[in-house]
Amino acid sequence: MKILILGAGQVGATLAKYLGSDNDNDITIIDKDESNLSNLQRHLDVKTVCGHASYPNVLEEADIKNMDMVIAVTRSDEGNMLACQMAHTLYQVEKKVARIRTAEYLHRKELFSPNAIPIDFIITPEELVTNYIKRVVEEPGAEQVFEFENGLVQLVETRAYAGTPIVGHPIKDLHEHLPKTRVRIVSLYRNGKAIPASGETVIRDGDRVYFMTKKASISKVIKQFRREDKAYRNIIIAGGGRIGLNLAKFLERDHHVRIVEVNKERVSKIADELNNTLVLLGNASDEELLLEEGIESTDLFLALTDSDEINVIVSILAKRLGAHKTIALVKRNVYEDLAKQSEDVDMVISPDQITVSGILAHIRKGDTMMVYSLRQGKSEAIEVIVHGDKHHSDVVGKTIEQINLPDGVVVGSVVRNHEVIMGSRTLVIKEGDHVLLVLTDVSKIHEVEELFERYFD
Repeated sequence: MKILILGAGQVGATLAKYLGSDNDNDITIIDKDESNLSNLQRHLDVKTVCGHASYPNVLEEADIKNMDMVIAVTRSDEGNMLACQMAHTLYQVEKKVARIRTAEYLHRKELFSPNAIPIDFIITPEELVTNYIKRVVEEPGAEQVFEFENGLVQLVETRAYAGTPIVGHPIKDLHEHLPKTRVRIVSLYRNGKAIPASGETVIRDGDRVYFMTKKASISKVIKQFRREDKAYRNIIIAGGGRIGLNLAKFLERDHHVRIVEVNKERVSKIADELNNTLVLLGNASDEELLLEEGIESTDLFLALTDSDEINVIVSILAKRLGAHKTIALVKRNVYEDLAKQSEDVDMVISPDQITVSGILAHIRKGDTMMVYSLRQGKSEAIEVIVHGDKHHSDVVGKTIEQINLPDGVVVGSVVRNHEVIMGSRTLVIKEGDHVLLVLTDVSKIHEVEELFERYFD
């Protein structure tokens, strides 16, 4: 696929890195900043064009006429919208994706249609990240929570600890402990490497476990791998930006929430928008301020400022002052690695990884509903709708055991007529099924796409 990315900022660069690693993709990226492009060229096999991403002559230099898709992720909403308009009107590009962040535009859905501004898919990173954090807050003990089929099925990552019911036992014992719970372990990571998750695989202390289950069963399953985590009550948010504000609006109904924001004007603005949240003017790295606000009795500390450095530092400080759990929002890999090496940062959230996941479903072949990028892009979880009959499909009418799935690809579950069925060797795939798969090796994605594509006589 020939893809044109507009904007070589953090999101654009992450997309270029992720999509450029696939030999089937031909990536071109436009940016006004030559240094951003030079950085990418040093590390990736992509074509770059320096210039304004919504100027026709610059788009033509990037060969927009032959592009299958345009992904506009510059810092300007207006520039992204204009570029998509030109891609459609002047160059008939089939697919247009744009990042739009301004609420005033997003509230007017009629703006985005083939007869107005022709954008096929709008990506709003702040909304994606906010929803992601909401799911993690709702499930204490979960490292990550991903939703499929409108929340009917969840993919959860958790860590296994010694002394818990399943650690030291084979995976098959999980069903003996939870006989009435629909759950399937889909992948297992030990010392950073994927290992086969068969029924005989013994869970070890420190393993990262990915399992699928229904939302109502998550806490019950997590208790098999770690001590019970109490629900979060007292929450401090460092940073009153869009993510911090929107998260506080959601959390303040059932939690005791405080926001620490360094900008005086921003403090006044967000205080007017919140009903039951204390907004504090100050720096989250101020030890005295944190102690005054009872950091030692804080269940969850969320570092959500615009600075990676600050988020890592204040998370470490909060943990050492007594916060029960810390979560840091980190964009750049160098700080993500630093945070993960620190025992004081319990969880690292990558907004770019979440944003990429939001775009991938529109790049994958076949009828792909959801895609989640896992393990810094090395793995992937996808939801595919099955089409065709047994004469026009490689999967319809076959059991999972009979389907020639590549190594490292696991069917976690199937949703059929709103019923969740856990994957098993004897499960027969039917037309219309929503099949949820996890790939421990993302390079196998094209083999999976070919399997689930309908073919014609």
